Formats: sequence, structure tokens, C-alpha cells
Amino acid sequence: MSLDPTTIVVGAALLVAAFVKGTTGFGFPLIATPMVALLLDIRTAITILVIPNILMDIGQIFRGGFPAEILRRFSRLLVLTVFGVFLGTKVLVTLPLWVLNLSLAAMIFVFVATDFLRFDFWISPQMERVMSPVLGLVTGFLNGMTNAAGPPLAIYLYGLRLPKTEFVRSIATIFLVTKLSQLVAISTWNLFTAATLRLSLEITLFVLLGFYVGLKTQDRVNQHTFNRGLLFILFVIGLVLVVRSLN
Repeated sequence: MSLDPTTIVVGAALLVAAFVKGTTGFGFPLIATPMVALLLDIRTAITILVIPNILMDIGQIFRGGFPAEILRRFSRLLVLTVFGVFLGTKVLVTLPLWVLNLSLAAMIFVFVATDFLRFDFWISPQMERVMSPVLGLVTGFLNGMTNAAGPPLAIYLYGLRLPKTEFVRSIATIFLVTKLSQLVAISTWNLFTAATLRLSLEITLFVLLGFYVGLKTQDRVNQHTFNRGLLFILFVIGLVLVVRSLN
């Protein structure tokens, strides 16, 4: 890719997306995918962003050791996530994305508004058992279809009232399973070529800088600031989804 103004903007967006990922545990695909699609087609954008996502998720997961307890707690969610990824990938090119993007944005805005109005959004252990597999299917489907699984999963984990570190490790663990499944799914379409693999590795080296800075920022913020920042990122992502649905 030539170093024109669009390429520079996309590069800056990748750094910002990686920083957000390092700080909050999610947001990289939602920010990076539409920006990379300015230079490449949407299928190629989704394809080349899978590997950096996987590596960043691994980094966030193993900062606190092997996530055995997280895997046990979210086991049913993870199983349904894999199924949802393949289902979403299958319909990637058959359904209008603007409807899904707009619906997802509306859900984000409702959630942010309930917190602003001091509505106590809390998921009980009983509700968690029921909602976990449903969220797994929804998360996988959205990831396979739009590369945008973060907001509903972040809202769900936020409702579980997880501490900052556990929130980041949990969402990274779920994303790792999701992205590995997506890697298999897109490979069945032969979307990974020598060219896309090389470009993916180049992007990975580039975004790791932003990711590293984001990790250091996460270590320095307290729980309240983390929650406020999480809601702000969700709101911004909601605006991005609205813009994407109108284009």
C-alpha cells in the first residue's frame, strides 16, 4: 500500500484501535475493520485483522496465568460462540449489514443511557446460567458476520460486575476462542493467501505498539475510571455503527 493520506489515517486508526484493545480488552475490530476497508475490501479487512486479534488476546489472557476458572465459568458460552461464528460467517455476504449495525448501535445507546440514569444493570447468578449460552451464540454470530462482537459481550460482562482485571481476561479469553473459530471459518473460503498473510503479519507488528501502551494504561487506572472509560468507548462505537449503517 502506498503512503498516501488515506493510508496514514488508517495507520493512525489501527494504533488507536490497538490502544483501546489494550486498555479495555475489546474494540479493536469495530474500530479497525471499517478503517482498513477504506483501502481494501471488507472480506480482506476481516481476514487480515484476525491474527493480530489472536495475539493481543493471548497477551491479555496470560498476564494473569492460565484462565482455567474463566474457561469453566463460560464453558457453555464458548461452545455456542463457535457455532455462532460459523453461522455468521456463512451469512456474511447474504444479509444487509446496515440493519444489524443499526440494531447493535441502538442496544449500546440504551445500555449507556440506563447507566447514565443510574439504572442498576446487574445479572444475577440465575440469570447468568440462562443468558450465557444465548450471549455465546449472539457473540459468535456477530463476529462471524460483521467482525463486531465486542459491545454485547462487554455489556454482558459489565452486568456481571467483574473486577477490571477479570473483565479484561474474561473478554480476551472469549475473543480468543471466537477468533480461532473465525480463523478456521475464513480459511474454508480460501481467504488466507500468501499476500493476505504477509499483510496481516505486517499489521500485527505495527499495532503491537498501540496495544502495549494500552496495557500500561490499563494497569494505571482504577475501577471507577475503567468503568467510565468503558461506557465512553461503547458510546463512541455506537456512533461508529450508526455511521456504518448509513453508508
